[in-house]
Amino acid sequence: MKKFIIFIIALIFSTSLICYIINSNKPDKKINENERAVSTKSSSDKTNLKEELKELEKNIEKKHNENSNKDNKKKDITIVIDPGHSNKPTNETEPISPDSKEKKLKDTLGSTGVNSKVPEYVITNGVALSLEKILKDDGYNVIMTKRDINTPMSNIERTEIGNKNKANLMIRIHCDGVDSQSAVGASILVPEAKGNVTPKISKESKAYGEKIINKYTSYLGLKNRGVVYRDDLTGFNWSKVPIVLIELGFISNPKEDALLSNKENYNKIATGIANGINDCFK
Repeated sequence: MKKFIIFIIALIFSTSLICYIINSNKPDKKINENERAVSTKSSSDKTNLKEELKELEKNIEKKHNENSNKDNKKKDITIVIDPGHSNKPTNETEPISPDSKEKKLKDTLGSTGVNSKVPEYVITNGVALSLEKILKDDGYNVIMTKRDINTPMSNIERTEIGNKNKANLMIRIHCDGVDSQSAVGASILVPEAKGNVTPKISKESKAYGEKIINKYTSYLGLKNRGVVYRDDLTGFNWSKVPIVLIELGFISNPKEDALLSNKENYNKIATGIANGINDCFK
């Protein structure tokens, strides 16, 4: 009897154990439903992520193509930079235009800083070289009329470089200087439609000039003296391409002399000009 009771207990225990094992191996319906929901959500998230990545790739490629097109466009734009004056002026003269008997000096020293005593030709050359680098880095085809202060060039020779290279724009860099120390601000000179200068060249030069002087004065915080038409400048009257002359400021004014004569500011000055040129060809 005792053995029989033990056998029954053992049988019950074994049966319970087997049932437990079987039940524990059965998948939990609730868990499976949750897992299925998580799996479905995960799959949906992956699909959305893939779509977002594809859209991002498209936008990146589009932006890259836009930038490439801009860079390619700039390669076809020729900018001629002419730093005004030199330290070897000449007493020789040249006609101010192809159809005029009036003559002017081929090259001069230019002005001198009222306090700094830095010659205009030093400032214009330094700014021109900085501008060349900025524009080249931007992708433009850039040509300098000269690269140092020791090279004397007549105004006709300078202008012919722009004509020969069929420049989209020739920019002449100068500083203003007058007897009064109170005059301040920057201006940009453009050719008047007269004689050899066609209305088309004058119109394009004015349009470019306005953009350059606006960006330049805004960036440097200088007074904007605007666009000035001139018909008496040799460098304008011989030009067959759009051309402007920027007066960076008055080195006869102590404050503007301090700004323009400091070579640490050349890059900033050039950046202001470059901002205007970029606005011309955007």
